[in-house]
Amino acid sequence: MMTLIVWGLGMLKMEDIVGLEVISADARVMGIVEGIGIDVEEWKIPALRIAVKKGVDETIGVKKPLFSSAKLHLRTSGIDSISDTITLNADLKDAKSLAVVEGMVLMTAADVVGKRVICKKARQIGVADNIIFTPDKDWAIPYIEVKLDKTSVDDLNVKKPLLSNPIIRIQTSDVKTIGDMIMLKIDIDELSDFLEKKPTARKW
Repeated sequence: MMTLIVWGLGMLKMEDIVGLEVISADARVMGIVEGIGIDVEEWKIPALRIAVKKGVDETIGVKKPLFSSAKLHLRTSGIDSISDTITLNADLKDAKSLAVVEGMVLMTAADVVGKRVICKKARQIGVADNIIFTPDKDWAIPYIEVKLDKTSVDDLNVKKPLLSNPIIRIQTSDVKTIGDMIMLKIDIDELSDFLEKKPTARKW
Protein backbone atom coordinates (compact mmCIF):
# COMPACT_ATOMS: atom_id res chain seq x y z
CA MET A 1 0.00 0.00 0.00
CA MET A 2 1.31 3.45 -0.91
CA THR A 3 2.30 5.69 1.97
CA LEU A 4 1.93 9.43 1.56
CA ILE A 5 4.70 10.99 3.60
CA VAL A 6 4.10 14.70 3.15
CA TRP A 7 1.60 17.29 1.91
CA GLY A 8 -0.82 17.26 4.81
CA LEU A 9 -4.24 15.95 3.87
CA GLY A 10 -2.97 14.15 0.81
CA MET A 11 -4.30 16.52 -1.84
CA LEU A 12 -1.71 17.39 -4.47
CA LYS A 13 -1.50 19.55 -7.58
CA MET A 14 0.44 18.99 -10.77
CA GLU A 15 3.35 21.14 -9.67
CA ASP A 16 3.74 19.02 -6.52
CA ILE A 17 4.71 15.97 -8.54
CA VAL A 18 6.02 17.08 -11.94
CA GLY A 19 9.82 17.25 -11.78
CA LEU A 20 10.23 14.68 -8.99
CA GLU A 21 12.78 11.90 -9.45
CA VAL A 22 11.46 8.36 -9.80
CA ILE A 23 13.47 5.80 -7.84
CA SER A 24 13.22 2.03 -8.26
CA ALA A 25 12.95 -0.35 -5.30
CA ASP A 26 16.67 -1.14 -5.67
CA ALA A 27 17.57 2.57 -5.30
CA ARG A 28 18.23 3.33 -8.98
CA VAL A 29 17.14 6.64 -10.52
CA MET A 30 14.76 5.78 -13.34
CA GLY A 31 13.91 9.30 -14.50
CA ILE A 32 11.82 12.37 -13.78
CA VAL A 33 8.05 12.90 -13.78
CA GLU A 34 7.19 14.93 -16.86
CA GLY A 35 3.41 14.73 -17.01
CA ILE A 36 0.21 13.19 -15.68
CA GLY A 37 -2.17 10.88 -17.53
CA ILE A 38 -5.87 11.26 -16.79
CA ASP A 39 -8.90 8.98 -17.07
CA VAL A 40 -11.77 11.49 -17.33
CA GLU A 41 -14.40 8.76 -17.19
CA GLU A 42 -13.30 7.60 -13.73
CA TRP A 43 -11.55 10.87 -12.81
CA LYS A 44 -8.39 9.10 -11.76
CA ILE A 45 -4.70 9.24 -12.66
CA PRO A 46 -3.76 5.81 -14.06
CA ALA A 47 -0.23 6.76 -15.09
CA LEU A 48 2.58 9.29 -14.86
CA ARG A 49 4.67 10.18 -17.90
CA ILE A 50 8.34 9.67 -17.10
CA ALA A 51 11.33 11.11 -18.94
CA VAL A 52 13.71 8.16 -18.62
CA LYS A 53 17.27 8.86 -17.48
CA LYS A 54 19.96 8.51 -20.14
CA GLY A 55 21.39 5.01 -20.09
CA VAL A 56 18.45 3.57 -18.18
CA ASP A 57 16.38 3.19 -21.35
CA GLU A 58 18.46 0.19 -22.41
CA THR A 59 18.18 -1.44 -18.98
CA ILE A 60 14.40 -1.29 -19.00
CA GLY A 61 14.03 -1.89 -22.73
CA VAL A 62 12.53 1.42 -23.81
CA LYS A 63 13.40 2.87 -27.20
CA LYS A 64 15.05 6.29 -27.10
CA PRO A 65 14.12 8.87 -29.79
CA LEU A 66 17.02 10.39 -31.68
CA PHE A 67 16.91 13.89 -30.19
CA SER A 68 15.12 13.49 -26.85
CA SER A 69 14.92 11.26 -23.80
CA ALA A 70 12.91 8.05 -23.78
CA LYS A 71 9.38 8.34 -22.39
CA LEU A 72 7.40 5.86 -20.37
CA HIS A 73 3.85 5.96 -18.99
CA LEU A 74 4.23 4.38 -15.56
CA ARG A 75 1.23 2.90 -13.77
CA THR A 76 0.46 4.73 -10.53
CA SER A 77 -0.32 1.33 -9.00
CA GLY A 78 3.44 0.70 -9.17
CA ILE A 79 4.23 3.63 -6.88
CA ASP A 80 5.15 2.78 -3.30
CA SER A 81 5.59 6.21 -1.73
CA ILE A 82 5.90 9.95 -2.38
CA SER A 83 8.06 12.43 -0.51
CA ASP A 84 10.94 14.39 -2.02
CA THR A 85 11.09 11.61 -4.60
CA ILE A 86 8.74 8.94 -5.92
CA THR A 87 9.71 5.37 -5.09
CA LEU A 88 8.48 2.31 -6.95
CA ASN A 89 7.57 -1.14 -5.70
CA ALA A 90 9.72 -2.83 -8.37
CA ASP A 91 13.43 -3.05 -9.12
CA LEU A 92 14.75 -1.17 -12.13
CA LYS A 93 15.06 -4.29 -14.29
CA ASP A 94 11.35 -4.96 -13.72
CA ALA A 95 10.20 -1.35 -14.19
CA LYS A 96 8.90 -1.91 -17.71
CA SER A 97 6.31 -4.29 -16.28
CA LEU A 98 4.76 -1.20 -14.67
CA ALA A 99 4.40 0.58 -18.01
CA VAL A 100 1.01 1.38 -19.53
CA VAL A 101 0.60 0.08 -23.05
CA GLU A 102 1.30 2.85 -25.55
CA GLY A 103 -1.92 4.51 -26.68
CA MET A 104 -3.86 3.65 -23.50
CA VAL A 105 -3.38 7.13 -21.99
CA LEU A 106 -5.73 9.27 -24.07
CA MET A 107 -5.65 12.51 -22.10
CA THR A 108 -3.14 14.32 -19.92
CA ALA A 109 -3.47 17.02 -17.29
CA ALA A 110 -2.05 19.44 -19.86
CA ASP A 111 -5.04 18.67 -22.09
CA VAL A 112 -7.41 19.80 -19.32
CA VAL A 113 -5.61 22.88 -18.01
CA GLY A 114 -6.34 25.96 -20.10
CA LYS A 115 -9.75 24.80 -21.34
CA ARG A 116 -12.73 27.10 -20.89
CA VAL A 117 -15.27 25.98 -18.29
CA ILE A 118 -18.97 26.51 -18.94
CA CYS A 119 -21.97 25.86 -16.71
CA LYS A 120 -25.28 24.47 -17.82
CA LYS A 121 -27.12 26.96 -20.04
CA ALA A 122 -23.81 27.81 -21.75
CA ARG A 123 -22.59 30.29 -19.14
CA GLN A 124 -18.78 30.54 -19.18
CA ILE A 125 -17.23 30.94 -15.73
CA GLY A 126 -13.49 30.79 -16.38
CA VAL A 127 -10.56 28.61 -17.40
CA ALA A 128 -9.26 25.36 -15.88
CA ASP A 129 -6.10 26.22 -13.96
CA ASN A 130 -5.06 23.01 -12.20
CA ILE A 131 -6.16 19.55 -11.12
CA ILE A 132 -6.33 18.31 -7.54
CA PHE A 133 -5.64 14.63 -6.88
CA THR A 134 -5.26 12.27 -3.93
CA PRO A 135 -2.51 9.62 -4.34
CA ASP A 136 -3.52 7.95 -1.07
CA LYS A 137 -7.05 7.39 -2.41
CA ASP A 138 -6.43 5.48 -5.64
CA TRP A 139 -5.12 8.61 -7.39
CA ALA A 140 -8.63 10.04 -7.58
CA ILE A 141 -9.19 13.56 -8.95
CA PRO A 142 -11.94 15.14 -6.79
CA TYR A 143 -11.52 18.73 -8.00
CA ILE A 144 -10.46 20.97 -10.86
CA GLU A 145 -9.29 24.45 -10.02
CA VAL A 146 -10.85 27.17 -12.17
CA LYS A 147 -9.61 30.74 -12.58
CA LEU A 148 -12.78 32.81 -12.76
CA ASP A 149 -13.66 35.34 -15.43
CA LYS A 150 -14.19 38.86 -14.11
CA THR A 151 -17.92 38.69 -14.83
CA SER A 152 -18.31 35.49 -12.79
CA VAL A 153 -16.68 36.85 -9.64
CA ASP A 154 -19.69 38.96 -8.61
CA ASP A 155 -22.26 36.36 -9.68
CA LEU A 156 -20.59 33.75 -7.49
CA ASN A 157 -19.94 36.22 -4.66
CA VAL A 158 -16.26 35.30 -4.52
CA LYS A 159 -13.72 37.61 -2.90
CA LYS A 160 -11.23 38.91 -5.46
CA PRO A 161 -7.50 38.93 -4.61
CA LEU A 162 -5.67 42.20 -5.10
CA LEU A 163 -3.62 41.33 -8.19
CA SER A 164 -5.27 38.29 -9.76
CA ASN A 165 -8.57 36.64 -10.55
CA PRO A 166 -9.84 34.28 -7.83
CA ILE A 167 -9.49 30.53 -8.18
CA ILE A 168 -12.26 28.17 -7.10
CA ARG A 169 -12.55 24.42 -6.99
CA ILE A 170 -15.28 22.56 -8.83
CA GLN A 171 -16.11 18.92 -8.20
CA THR A 172 -15.22 16.56 -11.03
CA SER A 173 -18.52 14.82 -10.29
CA ASP A 174 -20.16 17.99 -11.65
CA VAL A 175 -18.38 17.70 -15.01
CA LYS A 176 -20.66 16.53 -17.82
CA THR A 177 -18.12 16.21 -20.61
CA ILE A 178 -14.77 17.48 -21.92
CA GLY A 179 -14.17 18.46 -25.53
CA ASP A 180 -12.92 21.80 -26.74
CA MET A 181 -14.13 23.04 -23.35
CA ILE A 182 -15.21 21.61 -20.01
CA MET A 183 -18.99 21.46 -19.69
CA LEU A 184 -20.60 21.20 -16.26
CA LYS A 185 -23.87 19.50 -15.28
CA ILE A 186 -24.78 22.37 -12.96
CA ASP A 187 -25.80 25.97 -13.56
CA ILE A 188 -24.18 29.00 -11.99
CA ASP A 189 -26.72 29.14 -9.14
CA GLU A 190 -25.97 25.54 -8.17
CA LEU A 191 -22.25 26.29 -8.33
CA SER A 192 -22.79 29.31 -6.09
CA ASP A 193 -24.62 27.11 -3.56
CA PHE A 194 -21.70 24.68 -3.54
CA LEU A 195 -19.17 27.47 -3.00
CA GLU A 196 -21.16 28.82 -0.06
CA LYS A 197 -20.62 25.50 1.70
CA LYS A 198 -16.91 25.21 0.84
CA PRO A 199 -13.95 27.63 1.02
CA THR A 200 -12.91 29.08 -2.35
CA ALA A 201 -9.30 29.94 -1.51
CA ARG A 202 -6.31 27.78 -2.42
CA LYS A 203 -5.74 26.88 1.24
CA TRP A 204 -8.05 23.87 1.36
